[in-house]
Amino acid sequence: MHVQMLTPRQLSQYRLKILSFFRKYGENRITHKALRWLQQLSDEQYPEGTLASIAFEKKRIVGIIVFGRYGLDESIIAVHPAFRKKGIGETLLGHALDELGKVYTRVACDNTPSLKLCFSSGLVAFRLFRGPTGKPTLWLAGGNWDPSEVTD
Repeated sequence: MHVQMLTPRQLSQYRLKILSFFRKYGENRITHKALRWLQQLSDEQYPEGTLASIAFEKKRIVGIIVFGRYGLDESIIAVHPAFRKKGIGETLLGHALDELGKVYTRVACDNTPSLKLCFSSGLVAFRLFRGPTGKPTLWLAGGNWDPSEVTD
């Protein structure tokens, strides 16, 4: 497996494929708000802490991760079903942590696979709130994070 970080220009170039991948393999857990954010992300206004990376197996996309402002704006990950439970999510999240130095994410408490990924990658839960769908949701973070950066 190979992980490639996308430049802002590459993200713009492949945006439709990335959005399609998230819609197809996101298990209906990626919010419409997150997808709209990604659709509107401009390569001219690429905030600090924004990262998009793709995992490839040969030439096939097997996973994608995107963070906006370290995850304070949005954090999105999806792995192709045929490649789950093979460490791809952990590899992508570890890559993002290495590149960004810190990450934040929000995960609904009923999203067991995403919670397992976060905890197995060393992220810690630090706040419980009601998410955009009304479900109990956790803020999680890893790396050199500071809870005072989260305002909700």
